[in-house]
Amino acid sequence: MEPDVPKDRNSRAERIIETAAELFVERGYESTSMRDIANACGISKSLLYHHFSDKYEIFTKAASTGGSGLNEQVEEALAKGGSAREKLLTFMQITARYFEENRLSWIASSQEFWSSNENRVSLKMRVRRDAFENMLRGILDEGVASGEFRIEDTRMAGRLILSSLNWMQRWYRPGGTKTAQDIAEAYFSLILNGIDGA
Repeated sequence: MEPDVPKDRNSRAERIIETAAELFVERGYESTSMRDIANACGISKSLLYHHFSDKYEIFTKAASTGGSGLNEQVEEALAKGGSAREKLLTFMQITARYFEENRLSWIASSQEFWSSNENRVSLKMRVRRDAFENMLRGILDEGVASGEFRIEDTRMAGRLILSSLNWMQRWYRPGGTKTAQDIAEAYFSLILNGIDGA
C-alpha cells in the first residue's frame, strides 16, 4: 500500500499546474511570476519550489496535460487510412477536438510557441511541434501526388490550415451552438472549396 504523502503531493502538484495554466492563459507566460502562482494556489513560494524547480517546468507540465498527446491522437486516427481528403479532415477534426478537451493547456502552449524566442522553447516541445506540422505536410504532399489537391506550396498551405485552427483559441468558447469539430469541418470545406462564387 502506498503512503498517503506522495498522493497528497501529486494532487497538490496537479492543482498547481491547473491554476498556473489559468494564469498563463489570463496573463501570458512572461507576465506570470512564481509568486503569482503561489498566491493563486494559496501556498508559500518555498512550497511551490518544493514541487517545481522553476516556472518553465510548471509551464511544460501545464502544456502537456490532458491525457494522450495531440500527436499521438492524430497519428492513431490517421493510421486507419483513407484518401488524402479524408486524412486532412481527420487531422483537422482531431486537432479541434483536442483543443476543446484541453483548452487551457492548448492556449498556454500556443502562447509560448508564438511569443517566445525559439531558443526558449524546449527541444522536446520543438520536436513534437515539428512532427505535428510534418504530419500535415505529408497529407498535403500525398494529396498533390494523387491529384486530390492543387497546391503550389504545401508548406504555405500547411501554415494556413494550422493558423486557422490555432486562432480558435482567441474567440472560441465551449458550450456554443457549434463544437470545435464542427468549426474544423467548416474550415475544411472553405479550404477545399474556396469562397469564389464563380
